[in-house]
Amino acid sequence: MIINIILNNKSKFWILVLCLFIGLIGYYLLPETNLKIGQKADKIIINKANHELLLYENEDLIATYKVSLGRKGLGKKTILGDNLTPEGRFLGKKRGQSEFYKAISIGEWGECCGVLIHGQKYSWVGKFQRWMDWTEGCIALTNNEMDEIYAAVSDGVIIEINP
Repeated sequence: MIINIILNNKSKFWILVLCLFIGLIGYYLLPETNLKIGQKADKIIINKANHELLLYENEDLIATYKVSLGRKGLGKKTILGDNLTPEGRFLGKKRGQSEFYKAISIGEWGECCGVLIHGQKYSWVGKFQRWMDWTEGCIALTNNEMDEIYAAVSDGVIIEINP
């Protein structure tokens, strides 16, 4: 009787583990495409509190992305090395390869301090990067998302970062 209960609970545990594993694989592999091929954007708005990047064309919202931010929380960047994400209105400049895949430099912070909107150094992390803030003040997305945004914007794109 006790052996049956133990085996029954053990079976339930492994079924739960298997379901969790399948769910995580599904989350990781489920494709996400936000933009149509060739679609352009003229403004990027980042709402730090919601961990979201909004892409606009002519004041129309065309895509929303979940992002990771600076690892020290939601405060406003004031100095180099504080691991916070800046706030304000900036002009972006596209950069080719960076340490973290493709990137868009964020105005004066990008010029002095390397604050970027960027992809991932380790692409296999994929969407799991969204689960925590891990950057040194940058805004991070998956590499696929960065490809979409990079193709949609031009140098001089308006970037607004809100608290």
